[in-house]
Amino acid sequence: MLLTLSAVGCQLLHHDEEVARVGESVLMRSELDAITNEAAAADSALVAECYVNQWVMRQVKLQEAERVLASEIAGIEQMVEEYRGSLLVGRLEQRYLAGKIDTLITDAMVREHFEAHRNEFLMDRTILKGRIVRLPDNYRQSVKLFNLMGSKSEEKQQDFLDLCEKNNLDLYTFDSWVDFSEFLSYLPVRRDKNYDYVLEGKEIRQMADADSKYFIQIDAVIRKGEQAPLERVEDLVRKILFNRRRGEIVTFYNDSLMEAAKLQGAIRIGEEVVESVVAE
Repeated sequence: MLLTLSAVGCQLLHHDEEVARVGESVLMRSELDAITNEAAAADSALVAECYVNQWVMRQVKLQEAERVLASEIAGIEQMVEEYRGSLLVGRLEQRYLAGKIDTLITDAMVREHFEAHRNEFLMDRTILKGRIVRLPDNYRQSVKLFNLMGSKSEEKQQDFLDLCEKNNLDLYTFDSWVDFSEFLSYLPVRRDKNYDYVLEGKEIRQMADADSKYFIQIDAVIRKGEQAPLERVEDLVRKILFNRRRGEIVTFYNDSLMEAAKLQGAIRIGEEVVESVVAE
């Protein structure tokens, strides 16, 4: 029995032997095995060699950094401690918030906040709603198509859509707000020219290139600097409401922790420190 225990002890000692050393830092067999065990048998030797080389290089550089930056180590350690503290506090708040924060932000809540803060939501670019139809330059029914497109009659609007479909005309409809720059990308425009005139008035505009004509209809425009529509900022409003609710819960949690710590007598601030702060 003693011989068996001795043999096992020798195996364990051999298993966790020293593989590499740089100064006082040591790489043990157990750490290397944890890496190579995840690799295929055919690759384990290569993985082990690469890991050892990388470990040695890291230790050499780390020890050189400690020598060269000896006067800065205290500051670095303080930064590490502050970062550690931030991580721990962040994790604590996340765990407390889990299941406590109401993530359901209703449409009514979004609209109420938006209406109360309209002036805070301004467009940083021009957006519009409208449509573009592209037709061959020699299309015989272009006048009819033009008139149907500008008609207010629902029946004639349906005739317009039917005519586009029947003749395989390219129709681009923007019922949701779209950037003016994206709208222009469907037209034969030049980068060095201003096309703001397209946004003026309600009449249908026309453009052309070598092979095609383009009929342009603008239904609504919101220019840069004007109040944004709710559709464009809804996600932002939801995020604002969510963060506000989150802040309220964290504040309540902080207050409860402080109260509990005071009741337990865990908080103690020296009178001299308090007096000096008050004096300032």
